[in-house]
Amino acid sequence: MISSLVKVIEVGQTRRHDPHLATDSAPQTAEERQALLSSVLESRTFAKSTKLAQFLKYICTQTIEGNAKEINEQQIGIHVFARSPMYSASDDSIVRTQARLLRQRLEEYFEHEAPNTALIITIPKGGYVPVFEPRSQRAVRIDEPRVEGESTAVPDHLATSAHEKAADYRIGSNLSLSIALAVAAVLLMVGVVYAWRATHREISASDILWARIFKEGRPVLIVPSDDALVLFEEQTKTTIPLDEYLSGSYLDKGNLPASVALPFTSDWFAAHQYTSTADLNLALRLGRLPAARSAQVETHYARGLRIDDLKGANVILIGGLGANPWIGLFSQRLNFEVNYDWKSKEGYVLNRHPQKGEAAIYRDRAIDGFQHSYGVLAFLPGIEDEGEALLFEGTGMAGTESASDFPFDSAAFTSFARQIGATSQRMAYFEALLETTSVGGNAPEVHVLTYHLIRP
Repeated sequence: MISSLVKVIEVGQTRRHDPHLATDSAPQTAEERQALLSSVLESRTFAKSTKLAQFLKYICTQTIEGNAKEINEQQIGIHVFARSPMYSASDDSIVRTQARLLRQRLEEYFEHEAPNTALIITIPKGGYVPVFEPRSQRAVRIDEPRVEGESTAVPDHLATSAHEKAADYRIGSNLSLSIALAVAAVLLMVGVVYAWRATHREISASDILWARIFKEGRPVLIVPSDDALVLFEEQTKTTIPLDEYLSGSYLDKGNLPASVALPFTSDWFAAHQYTSTADLNLALRLGRLPAARSAQVETHYARGLRIDDLKGANVILIGGLGANPWIGLFSQRLNFEVNYDWKSKEGYVLNRHPQKGEAAIYRDRAIDGFQHSYGVLAFLPGIEDEGEALLFEGTGMAGTESASDFPFDSAAFTSFARQIGATSQRMAYFEALLETTSVGGNAPEVHVLTYHLIRP
């Protein structure tokens, strides 16, 4: 905050008509927008981010050329990330994941590398159409210094005596000193307020959840999904139960049908370890949380994990039952079972004990052009009731992402926490069923469909 005020004072010392300063300008021309885009793409911030630069160039060029209506997740996946025209945006999160990074990179550029540009580019959440807008006026001009080379001659009829000039100088010096002292007082006051707010920040429901998971002195294991297992299940059209996954018996050569094409042999599956970028992105977001800084956080590949690793640790599992069989350890306590039907090729959520108004099963489907997917966020006791467990499940990547984003949305999660009776000191165990809908390949909208409380 203090550094921002210092920048304001420095900006206030520049000329009033500096073209690089923000003003309430008239609507921009296509040339101005193109010039801004070129500056951003050539910047240090985007120099090593080829894909993000291509992403930004595509959506901005489409907008400048008047084709904003054609910008959606499907088209970005095809033209920027070389996806097939037939690819499913609900199952491939590459665009949504990169859009988050692009928004962060744009904020970084306009805040640090180009803090005084008249125009900025933003990408509002919920879509991918960029907005070119004037930067809000941040500085009030304190003075307008003399332009170099400007004549300093004073007409004779305005000349003053030496004594008058000395008096004016003393007045000016005192005025400058007063201004300097006033600015210093403001900076000190702002610093005090900022420090107070930092130490008295209202604790959100998300903070309470993170504090329970990232508890100092207790290891935290993050276990992403096993996408090699998902590929195996896709080839064999079967879901692998936890006991076979732990023993590795599902990889026996006799279990692989002869119809499975090369190179997908049992040896190939045994030698390859894959997980999704969405899962890795979530693991990074979790590791950057302030609460995680004092915790011992580790990431484990699902196939290499052992039950003894989970004892005495808090655990975070990512993916549905078919993608992460470790979810099966908590099946007895969970009401919502997230799985995938390989024969019908659709994800679903089984509701074991439907309450009034709830369905017994929720299947991924398309209705009136809207793609519906489901996610489950569950917070419950850990292995053998020791520690805590947090599960991010989804019927597909879109569903898993809805569960991943939910606790990071402070307003939405706080509203949900009030419904389940959470307080500043207590977070109840729960499982929330989330529905995500998207249309035309645009970013999905997420809402809580229903929830169940879990007994300790």
